[in-house]
Amino acid sequence: MSERPHPYTAVHDEPFPELFGNIDQVTVSADGQWIAASSVWHRLSRVVVYRAADLSRAHLLTFDVEAEPIAFHPTIPLLAIGLDNGDAYQRAGGLTLFEADSGHRVDFADPGRGVELVRWADDRTLELTFLSVDLDNGCEFLTSRARAVRDDWRDLVPDALDLTAVDGPPLDPDTPVGYPDTPVRPVLQALAARAGRSCTGRGGVGVVAGLSDGRVLATRHHVALESRAPDGSPQWSVPAPSPSGGTRILVSPDERTARVVAPDFRDGTDLLLVDLADGTVLDRSSLPFPAGLCARTDGVWAIGHASGQGKGADSPEPPATRVFAADGTPLRTVRHEPADDDPVGADPVGDDAVADEPAGDAFLPLDVRRCPELLFLRRRGDVVALDPRSATERVLFTADEPLGGTVYVSDTEGPALLHGRREVVRRSFPAGEVVWRRDLGAAATALDARDGVLHALCEDGTLVSLATADGALLDRRALPPYRALSLHAAPDGTVLVGTVAGQILRY
Repeated sequence: MSERPHPYTAVHDEPFPELFGNIDQVTVSADGQWIAASSVWHRLSRVVVYRAADLSRAHLLTFDVEAEPIAFHPTIPLLAIGLDNGDAYQRAGGLTLFEADSGHRVDFADPGRGVELVRWADDRTLELTFLSVDLDNGCEFLTSRARAVRDDWRDLVPDALDLTAVDGPPLDPDTPVGYPDTPVRPVLQALAARAGRSCTGRGGVGVVAGLSDGRVLATRHHVALESRAPDGSPQWSVPAPSPSGGTRILVSPDERTARVVAPDFRDGTDLLLVDLADGTVLDRSSLPFPAGLCARTDGVWAIGHASGQGKGADSPEPPATRVFAADGTPLRTVRHEPADDDPVGADPVGDDAVADEPAGDAFLPLDVRRCPELLFLRRRGDVVALDPRSATERVLFTADEPLGGTVYVSDTEGPALLHGRREVVRRSFPAGEVVWRRDLGAAATALDARDGVLHALCEDGTLVSLATADGALLDRRALPPYRALSLHAAPDGTVLVGTVAGQILRY
């Protein structure tokens, strides 16, 4: 089944969504018709050209090197883009020239220097600031500035410019390079206002959750929890104690309240109980350690140390798991002595191991969506069910691989756990026997399931849907290039996707 675009509605939408919410530079063409902006995200770069009249996307250019410096020609809609691989030993880069009106593009490479800055001195002269590495002098960085001069910069061909021959004297180490220091967010806000749009830049949607009546809950940068009406209009917002915002939303079975996990500035955690009618914070407690939360479908929940080892900065006690009834009544406190000298987990290998393999005798809350049991992860991958009243621990099975995202389902084939990253695995529940495996073709960053369908948000920009019973591929949808971050299968049958740039999309 081929990837295809799929229609969606925007519960929350703002201009410039392709920029990951992380804009480096902005420039406007001389005729005012084009806006260009650059964004770098872990060496993946985008330069996006928008039509100034309505802020619609005209062109999207993607680079696997840093493509931060951009500048429009002083008279024509020609955009210069500087490229830099960022390597400390083998610097390389180049220059891309792109014509916004025609889409004509030409690339020039420089195998020994990166381009740190581009600037048009006049309509004939492009000034380039290069950065290279002097390996003979302790990998010293050298900055130089040179000019390329042409009478006509339109419709160039690949051999029209030898970038390696564009050279100039090195700059004195004390000479400022002249990086742009104008804040880009106010510029974008002004451009958006001119086009009749707003651009608040409230940050990526770390967690999203839909309610039965169509309302949408979300966490963002500096926001512990916000609520939007079914039409997307904002209702209320609860500020977070740190830029991380909320990292977990637990909605009560009656959908009247939600508990939110929000990291604070001291490597601790704030736990908030929020009234979903108006955003009133009904209760707030602080824990002196990074906390994780797990819950049952009947509302019973537990909170414990997110890494399972060490002691809180302000607490002499070892990590403990606290279990509560749905209404917040304490049921149990289970303490776990950390075994920091245990070699198991002391030297995890790879990102998956860091995320999923507890150290020592860690007892980590396992965030399993829609699960009827409180599940935890012990050393060597033991998945444990905890009885909330007796504190009895029952080992269900041992996972021989990192679990990744995990969701509980009950369908025609019985109860099961679905989990994984690139490969989704179905395990019978509670025995844990592997029933089927399905390769998604790309690593999944989030999983959720409802009504017999598993949805996987994948790093290649697709939303993959599988039948929970047998793993059959039902759909593979190409998401818009907004860098999806969070996922929720809502009670109304739609799928909500939160993005890094702040959009909430409903499929």
